[in-house]
Amino acid sequence: MYITVPDEKINLVKSILGRLEEISNTKIEFDEKTKSIRVVPKDNNAYEAMKVISVIKAIGIGFDINDAMKLMRDDYVLDIIDLKDSTNGPEDMKRIKGRIIGEKGKTKKIIQEYTGVNIIITDHYVGILGTIEQTDIAKRAIEMLIKGKEHSTVYKYLDKAERELSLFNVNRALKEGLDNT
Repeated sequence: MYITVPDEKINLVKSILGRLEEISNTKIEFDEKTKSIRVVPKDNNAYEAMKVISVIKAIGIGFDINDAMKLMRDDYVLDIIDLKDSTNGPEDMKRIKGRIIGEKGKTKKIIQEYTGVNIIITDHYVGILGTIEQTDIAKRAIEMLIKGKEHSTVYKYLDKAERELSLFNVNRALKEGLDNT
């Protein structure tokens, strides 16, 4: 499996390749000529290699190393929304990014607080990093904003989803507690 990262992130990614190799049971090679990274599972376990690719992608779009490394856990995922798929030119891109960020970052902050995800917004990508459940909720909220839903509608959705997520987490904790007895 191959992946490339923006030039400005290459040194940052290269700084953690050894650590990723150690914890993932993969062989990672950086090709200086093509600036691509090859990730090969040592034991034919493609799942570990995919997690390494996710960490590298996360750093490539702007997540810090500590957040990106959470993707080595089984319960964390990275979801990337390409805003070019939903926009009609630079002005539309600017408008949609503005809706997602909100005034002084308010909307982005609310989505992060309600769901517990980390969000990065770049030139034309929105990166969402969190647990599967958290990421699904945040992605839906962002997609609602992209489609033009009112912010108040999105906040109501987040409020309801947060309650459901809390109930889900309580039920999961109870089940795990019962399974351990």
